[in-house]
Amino acid sequence: MSSSSAHSKEFFELIRAIGECKSKQEEDKIILKELALLRVNLQNTKATPKMLREYAMRLVYCEMLGHDASFGYICAANLTGSKNLLEKRVGYLALSLMIPNDHEMTLLSISNLQKDLQGSSFLEICFALTAASKLANEETLPALLPVVSDLRKHSAFVLLFLLHQLFIHFFAHASFTVLPFVRRLLY
Repeated sequence: MSSSSAHSKEFFELIRAIGECKSKQEEDKIILKELALLRVNLQNTKATPKMLREYAMRLVYCEMLGHDASFGYICAANLTGSKNLLEKRVGYLALSLMIPNDHEMTLLSISNLQKDLQGSSFLEICFALTAASKLANEETLPALLPVVSDLRKHSAFVLLFLLHQLFIHFFAHASFTVLPFVRRLLY
């Protein structure tokens, strides 16, 4: 697949413009203009899934450069509910890169995580495990633990590796009140 079909000309122009900046102020001006454009574009009800995927990646790019793009978190969360694997992957990637794990949007994304973790698609389970290891917090642990504990019986090495990463995250971020619950499910 050629790169021109994956992203729009405007996206490449944004990256080029940022790369050619001579100062942080010039970069900030371009990003603020991009954020204003994204805010308008995300309100467009006629945006196609392909456009929403690109908007999510632009939001990630803006966040990586230190600007707040929290108005677009819902776009990423909506992409995780898609049936299309590419849209779902972009949604989970954007969520895990942009949203702090104590943000309220993590609670809204739990239902999609649970659904994908219980699904039959190996890729969806992997996407959800990867995102859960970034997004899970003390509030979401009780909702995720019963679902992920069932995955321990899976035979795919990659999935077991991702599950192991998630359990490490659980132990690292759980308080002493949640740890007994985690231990009971694991052993």
